[in-house]
Amino acid sequence: MIEKEMFKEIMRLFRDFNYQLSFYDDYRNNPTVDDLLVLAYSQLSASAGLMIMYYGERYRAAKDPESPRDSEILEKKTDEIFDEFVKFFDFYYKYRTYSTQYKEASFEDYLELNYKTNKSS
Repeated sequence: MIEKEMFKEIMRLFRDFNYQLSFYDDYRNNPTVDDLLVLAYSQLSASAGLMIMYYGERYRAAKDPESPRDSEILEKKTDEIFDEFVKFFDFYYKYRTYSTQYKEASFEDYLELNYKTNKSS
């Protein structure tokens, strides 16, 4: 079942979340491809958002962001943020073919469809 595989991959990609919480029961027990694509985007948003906040804090705390030491640390943080997005895009483009709603959707289309769906709810 592709949905079970997708949920396991979300847990592997976005490890900072406690997937034992009851919030994830529907995703674990009765998942749909479309819901899992939305969950993956939600996990990306939360994890990348925290990383961006940490980057900003680190940048402001640096005595000289252009110094080799601080610059290297900030560059590593930037790479980690981009890696989060790459993980999601790889996941999305791999699994969208199983989706009824997002099968042919580019990422921009996905955002638009997702926005319309959430707005109508």
